[in-house]
Amino acid sequence: MRALIAATDPATGRALSDDEIRDELVVFMIAGHDTTATALAYTLWALGNHPAMQERVRAEAAEIGGPELTPDDVPRLGYTVQVLQEALRLCPPAPRPARQAVRDMEVDGYRIRTGTAMFVGTYALHRDPALWDRPLVFDPDRFSPENAKGLDRWQYIPFGGGPRTCIGDHFAMLLATLALATIVGRAEIRSLDDDFPLALPFTLVAATPIHAQVKTCTRA
Repeated sequence: MRALIAATDPATGRALSDDEIRDELVVFMIAGHDTTATALAYTLWALGNHPAMQERVRAEAAEIGGPELTPDDVPRLGYTVQVLQEALRLCPPAPRPARQAVRDMEVDGYRIRTGTAMFVGTYALHRDPALWDRPLVFDPDRFSPENAKGLDRWQYIPFGGGPRTCIGDHFAMLLATLALATIVGRAEIRSLDDDFPLALPFTLVAATPIHAQVKTCTRA
């Protein structure tokens, strides 16, 4: 809020109006709530269908110990982060980020004129068999430190890229990592659905309720 109030146009010195600040805050609220909720829901559903992966996340959180996980613990939650990254590959909550052409260009034989509105098909990109081995298989080891080195910069863009990349990407990953490790550390989840149907009213969300059995874990 302080940053928005203090922001000025470097060329004109004009500050943001109250309406512009309000609109920005509404976008932050919508983009930061639904997207993280969908990412966590999909991740928990995936882990509910992969007990061994779920147990690995639980063991990672248990190894840290303590009554509550904190941001300082995230560097020790490497596999948990990999699980989230794989979930964001298969279910990117913002599956079609919009851009506007700032100059005439040609893309794959198609002429794009200045001012043209364009969408990046992140969902399709993340499932392209030309880019991913077994693209529909949930495999967090794709993002292990060794395997991640082989990924192209523009192969995986759940938060977009370039100067217009998502402003909340680091905070979203911090929040989701701590939430996932905390939930799985305290509960055993078994998914009752084999599929996670998706809808796109604005951001990507579950099209129907996703059912699961949840059993509280006894913490040492």
